[in-house]
Amino acid sequence: MHEVVTLEGWSSPFVESVTRTSFATGGSMQIQPDGCWDVVIFRNADTTTVLRTGLTTAAVTHDYAAGDEILSIAFKPSSFMPLMPGEVMRDQGVVLDLIGKDRFRLGSDVLEIPTFETVDGFVRKLVRNSIVEDNRVVASIVSGHPMAMSERTLQRHFLKTTGVTYKTFTQIERAQKALALLQQGRPAADVAFALGYADQPHMIRSVKAIMGVTPGQAARS
Repeated sequence: MHEVVTLEGWSSPFVESVTRTSFATGGSMQIQPDGCWDVVIFRNADTTTVLRTGLTTAAVTHDYAAGDEILSIAFKPSSFMPLMPGEVMRDQGVVLDLIGKDRFRLGSDVLEIPTFETVDGFVRKLVRNSIVEDNRVVASIVSGHPMAMSERTLQRHFLKTTGVTYKTFTQIERAQKALALLQQGRPAADVAFALGYADQPHMIRSVKAIMGVTPGQAARS
């Protein structure tokens, strides 16, 4: 059993969402691709771990114990960290070095480990110190209104920033939408048609490969 709280009342051009998950019992869960990269803080009774993850293309299983807490700061695909660019972070996670109990090192910077209440200040410092930047080219592509430049240049920006091609990114987006509709009780055949899959088997294979569940499992969740 776990409780998920989403940070409300704060928005950022760099951050998609902030969530805090608290676990009352032990178990395992699947962390599914969402088109974002993250800074994640894992806390339990004994330790704190700060993890920088890249954009993922398949579900990852996470084991947890009672009392564990996860703070996840999901950065928009257009947000870019020069020190750890998307092209080298795809499906990767790097544990960052701690300094004492409440700070960690990121390149040459020493930062306070953020809490649910201090995320906004943490993100402002990342931007102020040029640790995180905005790639307007990628933002324009994601918005559906790409800047006027060659297709090759657009794709190069997208791959370097996110770690995936735009085609792969849209496949993740579509699998997300399919999963949400299936969890709402929509028939699989209707979802496949609405989202432009070639057929229902194509959707089943795609959702399973990316999200780690079959449509039947999604409908029962």
